[in-house]
Amino acid sequence: MNDNYRIKCNLNSSNLINVINLKGEISLDNNEYILSTDSRCIKKNDIFIALKGDYSDGHQFLSQAFNNGASAAIVSDKKIFEESNFPLILVKDTFKTLSIIADYNFRNINSLKIAITGSVGKTTTKDFLHNVLSNYEPTFSAPESFNNELGITLSKAKLSNMDKYAIFEVGMNMKDEICHLSNLINPDIAIITNIGEAHIGNLGSKQNIAIEKSNIIEGMSSGGVVLLPRDSDYFELLQKKVSGKNLRYITFGHSNKSDIQITEISRVKDRILLKFRVFGEIFQTSSDIQNISILNNYLPVLGIANILNYDLDEILKNIENARVHRSRWQEFDFEFDGGQIKLIDDSYNASPTSMFDAIESIDSYRGEQIFRKIIIIGDMLELGDLSEKYHSELVNRINRTNIDHVYFCGEYLTPFFCKLSPKKRKKQFKSIEYIHSIDNFKLKRGDLIFIKGSNKIGLNNLVQEFINYLALS
Repeated sequence: MNDNYRIKCNLNSSNLINVINLKGEISLDNNEYILSTDSRCIKKNDIFIALKGDYSDGHQFLSQAFNNGASAAIVSDKKIFEESNFPLILVKDTFKTLSIIADYNFRNINSLKIAITGSVGKTTTKDFLHNVLSNYEPTFSAPESFNNELGITLSKAKLSNMDKYAIFEVGMNMKDEICHLSNLINPDIAIITNIGEAHIGNLGSKQNIAIEKSNIIEGMSSGGVVLLPRDSDYFELLQKKVSGKNLRYITFGHSNKSDIQITEISRVKDRILLKFRVFGEIFQTSSDIQNISILNNYLPVLGIANILNYDLDEILKNIENARVHRSRWQEFDFEFDGGQIKLIDDSYNASPTSMFDAIESIDSYRGEQIFRKIIIIGDMLELGDLSEKYHSELVNRINRTNIDHVYFCGEYLTPFFCKLSPKKRKKQFKSIEYIHSIDNFKLKRGDLIFIKGSNKIGLNNLVQEFINYLALS
């Protein structure tokens, strides 16, 4: 278990009481504490914060927290407080208490704050940027995809005044979320990676998504810098919004109008060669990642590095050595039946933009030991009334590729399975629970297996089954 949910709190027990505005006293040693919101991560003398969420209530895990060594717990359930024998601190709202602690920590932080939003590529851009900046200065980036209010609050609490750079990922499911999150961060620099269809079922249109993403600037002060996707159909909307707030902006993309541009992409065996133009100066690098949509995330990183006056040749070497986050185009190679099998795990999530780009990348993927391409695709969720349109388009795109075998998993894809080319069409599974064995896929040496779908479909579990199976073969 990692420490992502543990917070080093630079407060002794007396100060803790004052910060969260409590009356009364608690019997604790006068030391600094680690706070934790996850009872499974508790270590000796930690203070557990019992948060109430949509799907679970931390108050149900008090016994686990104290069994793991907690010295106290912050709760909001008065009945539990009165009846429990555990050392408890009673507050009206545990999340508000966590927010107060986070704000107390955050107000003493002087880090340069960078906020990243967009429909696709937030986490990959964050990972690349963290890898680059941490070579020069202490750099914090939000662990996992801490891109909602709880995640950003935890990130604010975890920041150290030693961190020169602080990178936040900002997501949304509904209208007006990003404005609130931006005001929690007050970014100095903001990146909008792109405008896609993710959560279009909740927002209604791509234009509404663009408007929502543009709200990343609402917490910024005059003179900040925003990096904008020049290729977006909504570039002018974003540009107008940024200009109206007296912010400077830098553009990136494939367009020759971009300040930072990918000017050339070519393949040499199993590598991609890339050339960039950054404010008129040419740079180049190569990568073994054969997904152009991931490589596009180099562009805003180059933009940040340029703002901070770092050597861009050195920056590109550092990006090349970076690795993307788990389940985001993560490649594995296995020995199998006297040859090789390559597994590509892209199971973290799937919007139409990321799915279409990934299918195109698999179609063009090259490798000397790859003889057959197999894709296992799950539903794309949160598309609302546009679900049928995008799943139909997905099938049309797959049919135009040289992909050999296609498997579908999920209810939304079920009606479209029969529309796949008969040569490609293999099996349809209503859900992940119906995939009982890796033998369903009749693997051979020389196979490339690609797995992608929305996170709730659970294809990450299938990926692990593949890994376990292939590691023992």
